[in-house]
Amino acid sequence: MSPRRSARSQLVSSAEEVFYNRGFAATGVDTVAQEAGVSKPTLYAHFSGKSDLAATALRHRHDEAAAELAEWLAGVEDPAARPTAVFSWLARRYDSKGARGCAFLNAAAEVVDPEDPVRQAVLREKRWLRELLITLCAEAGTTAPEPIASQLLLLIDGVAGRVVVEGPQAAARAVADAADAAAVLLEAGTR
Repeated sequence: MSPRRSARSQLVSSAEEVFYNRGFAATGVDTVAQEAGVSKPTLYAHFSGKSDLAATALRHRHDEAAAELAEWLAGVEDPAARPTAVFSWLARRYDSKGARGCAFLNAAAEVVDPEDPVRQAVLREKRWLRELLITLCAEAGTTAPEPIASQLLLLIDGVAGRVVVEGPQAAARAVADAADAAAVLLEAGTR
């Protein structure tokens, strides 16, 4: 691996952690560069600015989570169980990497410009998740996959909101409540 690539990877990793834990608005590029162990000119050699770096970090977070979720769902043989399996994966994810709720919703709350690369990364993430849920609901045999998937996404985002307000200790209960509600929605949607 070249030193240039290594510095970029370290910047993305550090940005992902620092922006998630400290917030986007409250964190400057100086802090990210320091955490990554690189100079500010090195940061700007790889990224056009803070938004470009943050959007790249969010895309990295998405790629990691999408791969984890795909692996999790691959272990669920029954298609009817896959939509609710998303919630068991979510519980695990919150337990290991979710102390501040959803990184994407947190970023959306801080960046309001719809043209900002950060906001675009958030939109891509939420659209991807909604489309995945539509697919899972269709494969599970629901009669109306799109509205049910939208409702499941609302439950997922509600969990994130509860974690932001009440702290990481609320995640397990919030996910369990959301999973119960999801099961009711899915049962009603397959009649």
